[in-house]
Amino acid sequence: MSERKWNIIVLVGTSFLLLLIMGATIFIDPFWHYHGGQGFLEYPLKYERYQNDGIARHCEYDAIITGTSMTQNFKCSEFDELWGVKTIKISNSGATFRESAENIERALNYNNQVKYVLCSLDGNRINESADALAYEGYPEYLYDNNPFNDVKYLLNKEVVTKSIAVLSYTRSGQETTSMDEYGHWGRYKLYGAENVINTFELAEISEEVHSLSESAIQRIQENVDSNFVELAQKYPDTTFYLFVPPYSICYWEALYRTNQLNCGIDERKIAMERLLNVENIRIYDFSHNISMIENLDNYTDSLHYGEWINSEILQMIHNDEGRITKDNYLEYYNNLYEVFSKYDYAIYRK
Repeated sequence: MSERKWNIIVLVGTSFLLLLIMGATIFIDPFWHYHGGQGFLEYPLKYERYQNDGIARHCEYDAIITGTSMTQNFKCSEFDELWGVKTIKISNSGATFRESAENIERALNYNNQVKYVLCSLDGNRINESADALAYEGYPEYLYDNNPFNDVKYLLNKEVVTKSIAVLSYTRSGQETTSMDEYGHWGRYKLYGAENVINTFELAEISEEVHSLSESAIQRIQENVDSNFVELAQKYPDTTFYLFVPPYSICYWEALYRTNQLNCGIDERKIAMERLLNVENIRIYDFSHNISMIENLDNYTDSLHYGEWINSEILQMIHNDEGRITKDNYLEYYNNLYEVFSKYDYAIYRK
């Protein structure tokens, strides 16, 4: 065989193989980039930063649940029943405000019929840069409409394994992950005081007095404005439910012992001052629910609560309980400071 003929055979064979891989990826589409999945295949949904955009592109919905791990245990079926809508969940573990906002905006660009967005406003993310990101290597080729960078998806060996996983998942008789189960981690964790206390070290008591600097105040304002205020103003027909997750009493003890309780409270005040100026934003904070946050049977660590708390949060928001308004936010957070500055933190350790 001549060298020229051999080169042609290799070239044609390689091209055919690459086209076959690309075709299989488009057909199976494990991340739902091109379609919402083949009807005769079942899909394991567990790669949030890779599958969320596909879910937002191709599913039918008029409500969105998103945010951090504080939202992953929400059940869309419960939101559907309470609000009379069809909900998708596109949470991202550890998401910053920027990531959550971009997640929401992409979905609203795909679907302008969204009535409600439920998103966590995590207290430990308020005092961050507006551009902060918590994850490296975002698959931005999945987030845009540029067909040329899709080669990163179509000829990706990791995606090939995910396509094979879809076939195996289907063959095993399993069903596509439901929105209730998508991202759900609650059932795999241990709960209770012993487990919670073992997950963190008790902070040393600090005598140093802390306060927010002018740069910190500006950073908080920019973080809230660019990621939530401007977004909500851009979509006035959508109601944004933002809630501050109810961290356990251990979180507040850490702020108290490090003499940063006033800073933690002030950060929330500053955020609320910006958010409360937008008519279609409704804000909720459940930190005043002492019976909830001091019961460590509700928690797996100092921050993360069980799915029954997610269900309770939905009920409280639907009933408009724990709502922060222009009229009550200063009193609410001043009262929180009084409660947590005088709380007997030794109680929950007995």
